[in-house]
Amino acid sequence: MPTSATGTSSRPPRRRRAAPRSSGFTLLELLVVVVIIGIITSMAMVSTRVLGGDHEMDQEARRLVAVLGQAREDAMLEGRDVGLRIDARGYDFMRYDARREQWELVSEDPLLRQRELPDGLAAGLWLESRPVKLPPRAAPTERDRPLPQVMLMASGDLVPFELRLERAGTTEVRAVIGRIDGKLEILANDDVTRR
Repeated sequence: MPTSATGTSSRPPRRRRAAPRSSGFTLLELLVVVVIIGIITSMAMVSTRVLGGDHEMDQEARRLVAVLGQAREDAMLEGRDVGLRIDARGYDFMRYDARREQWELVSEDPLLRQRELPDGLAAGLWLESRPVKLPPRAAPTERDRPLPQVMLMASGDLVPFELRLERAGTTEVRAVIGRIDGKLEILANDDVTRR
């Protein structure tokens, strides 16, 4: 029984109340939230990288524009027409031999060498807003001489064209546009369909 300075007390002893629990988060709860945010962020970054564009297709379109630009300059410097022959899996370049009056495949120039598109990419060609049926890839023969579809003239002009690169199973499209004055540009996705 508790005692006071004056004596004993008849009141029952008071119980101490438990301290009120603070209304915060425990360390464990905070760690779980941080882990969940990390997982969601990494998933968002992966999906952005996957859906954010086709970098291989962009690189191939830029390469084609660079090679075409250089081939156009070479045609103007040499005074010889250069042709671009395209099939569904790649492209190569040809030069016009005025003495023999025929197109010949360029084989000695590493810049204008035959190129194949990466797996999953396919090419489509439009001349004068009409699709061109592209032949399968085959080596030229004496009997069946191939002709280029796009010509880069010695004057610097070129046959207007639109070369589309498409990825199988996706809606990704890149279009390399060649204008008659020799200007080249790349359009992507919605810009291609708006044309």
